Amino acid sequence: LICVMADAMECHWEIYQRCKILHRDISTNNILFSGRGSRIKGMLIDFDHAICEDDKDAVRHFERTGTLPFMSVNNLEGGKLEHSLLDDWESLIYILCWIGTYGWKKKNEP
Repeated sequence: LICVMADAMECHWEIYQRCKILHRDISTNNILFSGRGSRIKGMLIDFDHAICEDDKDAVRHFERTGTLPFMSVNNLEGGKLEHSLLDDWESLIYILCWIGTYGWKKKNEP
C-alpha cells in the first residue's frame, strides 16, 4: 500500500513539475494498482477535474471539486483560496488514513 501511494504521489509531483497540472480529485477510485511480477505499482488516473496552472485564460473554479471524504479542509470550507498543490497532497494523506481504517476493497466486494 505504501509503495502504491508513493507511486501515485510521485506521478502527481512529476505531472505538476513538468506540466503545472493539478489533479483536483484525488481519491481511492483514482489510484490503480498495477502488478508486474512481485512488484506492485500505483498509477494516478482520471484527470476530469484537472486544471493547468499556467493557463491564464482557464476558468478558475472556487466551487468544491473532488470526492467528499478526501477533499482538503480549504476545499470543504469553500475557502477563498484557489485549489493548490497542497490541497491535492492533503487528499493523499486522507486516502492513507481511510485505507488504514477501512481497508481497500475490490470493486466487486460489498
